Amino acid sequence: MMKENQNPVAGTAPEKLLKKLLTRPLPRQKLAAVLKEASGRQLAEIMLDMNLLDFLRTERALYHDCETVQKLVLMDILRANAETEFGRRYGFGGMRSPEDFRSRVPVTVYGDYARDIERMTRGEENIIFPGKAVYFYRTSGTTSDYKSIPESAGEARARKAINKARRLEMYANASVRALKRIFGFYNRQTYDRTEAGIPMGAASGRTVQSVSGFLARRLAYTPLLVEELTDDALVYSVMRIAIARSDVSLILGNNAQVLLFYVRYAVQHAREIIDDIRGGTNQFPLPDNIRKAEKKALAPNRKRADELQKLLDEDRFLPRYYWKNLQMASFWLGGSVGLSVEEVKPLLPPDMIFMDIGYGASEAKINIPLKPGTPYGALSVFTGFFEFLPEDGGPPKMAHELEDGAVYELLLTTYGGLYRYRINDYVRVNGFTGNTPNVCFMTKAGDIANLVQEKIPGVLLAKSVRSAAEEAGCGYVGCQVYPDRESMRYVIFLEVSHLPADREEFARKMDDCLMEQIRHYRMYRVQNRLLEPCAVQWMKSGWTDALARQYAKGNATIAQVKVPVVVNCPPADGYLPM
Repeated sequence: MMKENQNPVAGTAPEKLLKKLLTRPLPRQKLAAVLKEASGRQLAEIMLDMNLLDFLRTERALYHDCETVQKLVLMDILRANAETEFGRRYGFGGMRSPEDFRSRVPVTVYGDYARDIERMTRGEENIIFPGKAVYFYRTSGTTSDYKSIPESAGEARARKAINKARRLEMYANASVRALKRIFGFYNRQTYDRTEAGIPMGAASGRTVQSVSGFLARRLAYTPLLVEELTDDALVYSVMRIAIARSDVSLILGNNAQVLLFYVRYAVQHAREIIDDIRGGTNQFPLPDNIRKAEKKALAPNRKRADELQKLLDEDRFLPRYYWKNLQMASFWLGGSVGLSVEEVKPLLPPDMIFMDIGYGASEAKINIPLKPGTPYGALSVFTGFFEFLPEDGGPPKMAHELEDGAVYELLLTTYGGLYRYRINDYVRVNGFTGNTPNVCFMTKAGDIANLVQEKIPGVLLAKSVRSAAEEAGCGYVGCQVYPDRESMRYVIFLEVSHLPADREEFARKMDDCLMEQIRHYRMYRVQNRLLEPCAVQWMKSGWTDALARQYAKGNATIAQVKVPVVVNCPPADGYLPM
């Protein structure tokens, strides 16, 4: 049977036949056997023991019995954690249903776990999950200082299963050519260690370190670069090694803005990169282990250098030209971060396939994208238990109770010891896969403009601001919106590539654009006359990048930072134009 290190699409049989095998329904008796086994064993662990075809077919079958799967997962979490301090406190051992759990365990926030997590960093065990933490995800939130999210062995299996599902769904939507060579951008797996020596780092770094042999052999550069280099040495070496390879076909990364940064950096240093490829050198010293891992890419390559020099002379030193085999790119397509995808499209071939990389946070991975071109993905019902608070109030709903088109605040219960945890994310439902909701991240709970009950998500404001800036020919770099209660107006802090000739006229057009594209804004501006016309403050070049660094708080990189659009105070004036 097919193993994890094999390409599930390429092979001796025709591609169409193999894709047909990937999507063949799982026999009912086999699904029944899986669900029976899951009454006493973690479902994600059961699936990880399967070959690739059975894994994918099981994943898709589970979407058709959302309620049963969610109950099984919850009861397994309660059983596994019954003898922990948290489990004994709330009586997990005596719970027999989701109703018992939801009636006895309150909704929680990070602060409810902060002291316990501090103890876990010192190596204490059996607190919120069995045993010691195996890893801590260091994350910078938009609603608090950085958080340390502990990972249990069970949660590590859950994340491995959802990563595997995402990869297989990507394979199923790609041609064989798209799996040739992968350019990814990600963070270091380990930033630091706790007092007990437990590693701490970023979700994207941990993910890439656990990829299968099939993917690891096809990376455009070794992850050792990210672990051992920093700053210009890292960015330069990544692009020098990746551009030396002409067969890159797939681009992966959370935030498309990071790809923009890498590509622009490569353009600025194109001559040095080409000279290094020609001579087999690198502008920055490289450790011996990296030189050994990248021996082929670092070897002198006159032919490749000549190709790249021609592109540079023709002003075409861009991925769509130096990586002619590009087929697919996978980024966050939803939320305000997804706006950057439009900026990278001119850098890539016109027939590029775009697939969402999957919605998640340091606390959990949440959905599995199934189709290209949409930010929605099926809720990962087999890796955690999910509840949803209706946007307009009311008791939390379970996944099978959601309504198409509705917006909910998400609650997580995970194998990582978070119970009914308020992640401060709003999600929207867009149809169902089987009877499992397809969900997409909309905005952070605090990323909503609300002066007079208009409740406008930051992502909608960012889209409208971008639209107005591009229509005026100014280009769009980034924005934040401050709902000013004293003047009852939105103050838009905006960075563009160049300022308009008539700034007052631009502000009027910006207000018109908001009214045209956002119904609630128009209602309170025109019909109820409770909002005044918006104002625009122009920010200096570099402000958007500075924001990303600010929200990273020194503990993350811009690849994982989601900068809020709506803010509760004006930004610092250091980047305001003179």
